Parts: sequence; structure tokens; C-alpha cells
Amino acid sequence: SEPVRPTELDADSPFCILYTSGTTGRPKGAIIPHRQVLWNAINTVISWELTSADVSPIFTPMFHSGGLFVFLTPLFYVGGRIIIAREFDVEDSLRVIEHEHCTVVLGVPTIFQIWLESPILPDIGFSRMRWFISGGAPCPPSLIEAWRTATGCVLRQGYGLTEVGTNCFCMSDAESMTKIGSVGKPIFHSQMRLVDEDSNDVASGATGELIIRGPHVCAGYLNNPQATADSLRDGWFYTGDMARQDEDGYFYISGRFKDMIISGGENVYAAEVEAVFLQHPAIAECALIAKPHERWGEVGLMVTVLAPGSAVSEEELLVFCQQRLARYKVPKQIIFSDSLPYSPYGKVMKAE
Repeated sequence: SEPVRPTELDADSPFCILYTSGTTGRPKGAIIPHRQVLWNAINTVISWELTSADVSPIFTPMFHSGGLFVFLTPLFYVGGRIIIAREFDVEDSLRVIEHEHCTVVLGVPTIFQIWLESPILPDIGFSRMRWFISGGAPCPPSLIEAWRTATGCVLRQGYGLTEVGTNCFCMSDAESMTKIGSVGKPIFHSQMRLVDEDSNDVASGATGELIIRGPHVCAGYLNNPQATADSLRDGWFYTGDMARQDEDGYFYISGRFKDMIISGGENVYAAEVEAVFLQHPAIAECALIAKPHERWGEVGLMVTVLAPGSAVSEEELLVFCQQRLARYKVPKQIIFSDSLPYSPYGKVMKAE
């Protein structure tokens, strides 16, 4: 029989199709070219200072960009070691981190919360750990601080999208201690801007849509020319995420542009309101969604899950929010639920 001939590939040849886990809409198939995988690895190794001595477990699904590209391909690129878990188990995962001498670990906020509640956490040694990083969804500052208190380890907040290489920002251990809530500064070999609806740069300190340009950007969406044209414009990828930059150059993600409620002409970003709710000790999980309103167009409806053994009234939570948020951002209604629907990567599926 004829030998199999190697396929001719170039940098823009598709490596795989990954479906984005849309928070508010239907997932789209992002076309991931070979150059994106390579440059995400280069950017991550340089900016996160990964070496061949680093060891990382993969606890997130490998059909998702987080499982494939946050640590797996960058560590393969630099010659590090990867531990692949067949499934996620709370106690087994903690023991793997200790026994395999892991140095860098990715988790989603839900995983860190579950680990915090594990009775074996105080017995786990993290002597080799350089830092943990949270991705996939916004990580509440209260969770970051609780993790540091419980483990003595740094927990950084990461940011990335399937479409732009998963690892878009970086920060040092010291920066992650002083800039809690920030995702850091742009990663190497990447350009970023914050723009308004007309693609003009916003004023310093103002919130705008984050757009990204570089060799780590995807090739568009499979069989969806309209979504491709909407997202890729003049070489820039429009993330749909709103962000601001402080006076020191550090970026803070405000929330998804589409995960926004327009109430009486004012923009209310769900992530900001949810972060305030999660500061309340009785709240374990929450999700802000829009509710139609005759006068205001739409108002915020907060769906909450109480922490075990906790009790709080709707009135108490509203007062709590009124002390911390502008009046128009305070939800008009709170609903208590037993659980929230999550995607396999830890994002609340608000469409459900």
C-alpha cells in the first residue's frame, strides 16, 4: 500500500474548531489556526515565565480552550510536565497537586470554592506551588483573598477567550497582591485597545470594549460570515468584553457587553452587580438577568443561591446593595434558587 503522505500545512491552516461557551447566546465554532496555538504558547511562556521545571494538572475539559491552551500546549512548548486527570474529584485533585509537585494550576472560580470547602485542604502541602490562576469566569475578590488566607498561595485572575488564545494578560505575584480584581497588563506579542461604539479610543480610565490584535487571534467562525465580520475588523478582534485601565496601566474586566442590562438608558454590567452580591456572606452563587419593564425598558432580576446554613431576606440584600451600588444598578427583584445552570467550564448559562 502507498505510504501516507504528510499533509501540507501553513500557519493559517486550521488546527481545530472549538465552540465558544456563550454566556447569553448560541455557541459559535471558532476556527483555531496553527499560528494561534503557537503564539499563545510563545506569549504564555515569555510573559508567565514558564520553564521546563513547571508541572501542571489539567482539571478543566480538554474539548475547551482552557484545557488545551492555558497550560498544556505552552508547557509542551517549553518542555514542562502535564498531569492529565481522567475526571475531576475534589480530594483526588488536591492530592495530585501535592504528590505530583505541581507548580502552576488553573481552575475556575467554582473549583476554588469547592476546594476551600474541602475538609482535607488544611492537610495539603503546596510547597512547590508558584501560583494558582482562575479563569473561565470572573473571580470575586473575596474568593481570591479567602484562598490566599487558607493556603498561603497566590491566586491570580486570568483572562482570555477561545478566539484570542486564552492567555491575554499577565501579572507578577506582587502585582496580584496589590491589584486584586485586575487581570494585569497585556501579554507579550499582543496589542490591545479600549474603544467606544464607533471604534474610537475611550478616555483614560473610562470603560470601553476590549479589542485585541496579534498573531494569536483566530481565523473567524465556521460557516458564520456575519459573526466573523462583526468580530474581526481591520485586523482587530472585538471581544465583546467591557474593560477599563487604571492609572498604572492595569486592566479590569467590567463584564460582557451582551451581558448588560440597559435600564432607563443606563448601562448595568451584570459582573459588577454580581461581584457585590458575592461579598455578602449568605450568598454562594448569583446571576443577574434582564426582566422587561414598561417604564425602564428592562430591570435587573438577580437569581441567588444561598450558602449552606445561611438565611437572608430580599429586603436585607437590597439594603446591602444600596450601600454599595448606584441606585440604578440595584436589582429590582431577587429570586432564591437551589442551583444555577453551569456549562462544563464553569460559566452560568444565563439563556437557560
